[in-house]
Amino acid sequence: MKNQILSVGIDIGTSTTQIIFSKIFLQNTSSLFQVPAIKDIITLEYKKAGVKKEEISTGAIIITGETARKENSEEVLKYLSDFAGDFVVATAGPDLEGILAGFGAGASLASKDFTSRVVNFDIGGGTTNASVFWDGEVLDSFALNIGGRLIQFNDIGEIIYISEKIKPLIRSLNLNLVIGIIPEFKTLKQLTDVFARMFPKINKGTSLDKESERLFIQHKHKGLESEIIMFSGGVAEFIYSNEEINTLEATTRFGDIGPLLGYSIRKTFEDNNLKVLEPNEKIRATVIGAGTYSLKLSGSTIVFEESLLPLKNIPIIKLFSKEENLLDIYKIIFQKLELYNEKTIAIAFNGPKSPSYLEIKTMASSIVEANKNRNAPIIVIVVQDFAKALGLCLNNLLKGSKSVICLDRIKVDNGDYVDIGKPIANVIPVVVKTLIFKK
Repeated sequence: MKNQILSVGIDIGTSTTQIIFSKIFLQNTSSLFQVPAIKDIITLEYKKAGVKKEEISTGAIIITGETARKENSEEVLKYLSDFAGDFVVATAGPDLEGILAGFGAGASLASKDFTSRVVNFDIGGGTTNASVFWDGEVLDSFALNIGGRLIQFNDIGEIIYISEKIKPLIRSLNLNLVIGIIPEFKTLKQLTDVFARMFPKINKGTSLDKESERLFIQHKHKGLESEIIMFSGGVAEFIYSNEEINTLEATTRFGDIGPLLGYSIRKTFEDNNLKVLEPNEKIRATVIGAGTYSLKLSGSTIVFEESLLPLKNIPIIKLFSKEENLLDIYKIIFQKLELYNEKTIAIAFNGPKSPSYLEIKTMASSIVEANKNRNAPIIVIVVQDFAKALGLCLNNLLKGSKSVICLDRIKVDNGDYVDIGKPIANVIPVVVKTLIFKK
C-alpha cells in the first residue's frame, strides 16, 4: 500500500526566499530579517499552491548564506516553524547547505550515472556552498565567501555595500572599489575574474594565495579532484546563459555583481577548455534539496514508542570514528554522556552487518548499564539493519523502566542533531541536521 505525504521546503537565502511543495510517496517493502514580511510571503505561496498548513506532514525551513549569521535567525525559525509540519531544520550551516544544493542540483545522481566524482558549486547571494559526490554519496563539503551580493549598487551604479569578507582581497589586488563611487567595469571584472579562477584551482587542488584562502568558511576542502563540475544557485543562471556581460549597466541591473560573476566563471571555463555539466536546478537547487532530500526514513524493522514522538533537536553521540569494538561501548557511552547536559541524547554507531545473538546482547547490556542513572529514554541509531533485534533486547533488559527508540539505516555524525517524527506507513521519518549559528 502506497502512502502519500506532502512536504515543504523553505529556503530563506541572502537575496531570495524559495518555497517548494513536494508530494512524496512511501511504500513499505519491509541583514536582520523582516519576520512578518517573510511570513506574508510564505503565506501567499501556500495560498497560491492551494496547500493548508495542517496538510503538511513534513518539511524543512532552511536559512542559508549570510542570513544564517543574522542575529535573529533563531527567532525567525520559531516564528515560522508551523509552516513545515513536524520538522524544522533550524539553519543550514555551510556544509549542510552545500550538500542539500548538490542533491537538488542533481550532482548526487550524476555521480551515479557517470560513475565519476562530481562537484557542485552552489553560488548564491552571500556564499558559495560546495559538495563532492561519488556513487551518490557525499565525500566532501565546504563553503566560500563568494556570492553575487557581496558588492551592491544603487540605481545610478554607485557602490552602497561591500562585504567585510572580501575587503582584504580587494586591498591585496589594489582595486578602486569603495562605497560611494561608481566603479569602472574593468575593475569589477578584475575582482570577479579572481573569484572565477578559484573554482578550477580548488577542484585541481592548486594552491591559492593567502587572501583567497581566507574566503573559505570554517574549514578548507579535502582536495578531491572531480571529473565533472556543476554550478547551481542564482549566479548559475548567468553561467549557463549566452549573454555577454561587458558593460557596467549590464552588471549592476540587479543591484549586485551576480551577472558579472556568472559571466566571469563561464569565460574562465571556456578559455581553459573546461566543461561544466548543467544542473537539473539552478536557483532552486537548495530548496529542492531541502524539500525532497533532507528527510530520511528508518524502515519497519525498528522499535519505538509512539507516545514519545515527535522529538526534535536530539544531539548525537557517535561512539566510534573508525573501527568498532563492541566491548568498548559501555566505556565510550559513559565518557561521552558527561559532555552533554541534555536529558535526551541519541547513541549512534554502525554495528556489525549480521550480528549474532551474543553480539546483540553485548551491545544492549552495555547501553543499558551506561544509562542506568539517567531518566531519559534510550535512543539508539545504527547504520546496519538490526534495530528490531537490538530494540527488543533493550526492552527485555529494561523491563519497562525506560522507553526505547531504536532506528537503523540512518547515517549520522558527532555534531549532528536529529528530529524523529511520528510513524508514517510503519516507518519513522528522521531529519538529520546541523544547528550552526556562527558569525
